[in-house]
Amino acid sequence: MFNSQFLVDFMSNYKEFAVLISLAISVLIALSGVLPSVFVTGANVIVFGSINGFIISLMGEVIGATITFYLYRLGFKGKAKSLGNKYNFLKKLTKSKGIKAGILVMQGRLIPFVPSGFVTLSGAISEMDAITFTLATLVGKIPSIALEALVSHDIVNMEENFIRLIITIIALIIMFLTLRDRKIS
Repeated sequence: MFNSQFLVDFMSNYKEFAVLISLAISVLIALSGVLPSVFVTGANVIVFGSINGFIISLMGEVIGATITFYLYRLGFKGKAKSLGNKYNFLKKLTKSKGIKAGILVMQGRLIPFVPSGFVTLSGAISEMDAITFTLATLVGKIPSIALEALVSHDIVNMEENFIRLIITIIALIIMFLTLRDRKIS
């Protein structure tokens, strides 16, 4: 089973390649479209520290999303246009361009519990350019990666941060329960 401890051990054994290992795994996670990145962020926080772990995780997410954007665009753009009629988010994004499309991608990245692959696919089948997509992904991913880094840091340092960790987990559960029945519009 894949977990943060395995990744921490692996990156620690190959310190000179640890950043590249982390980035490569982030790209693979982005390509999957459904795997969570929290394990990589947790490992990055442990191996590189809170700030550097956050930065490396953010870089991995953005690089992975951008590569996936190009691959989806090559393989799915024509085939996936019909999905635009099923989902409001896709419909809005496929009809928007420029800054408006970027704002929609950023919003999709900001909304918790929306699969990253869905947002990437939406951007890929739209008319937006790769630079707008990448910048929107960068800005939209900052809060979620920061939250993952915070939770990972608090788990590693549970004795000192137990109360904050509990409050954060309760807040996330409440947010999930509140948003789970809402559709992306």
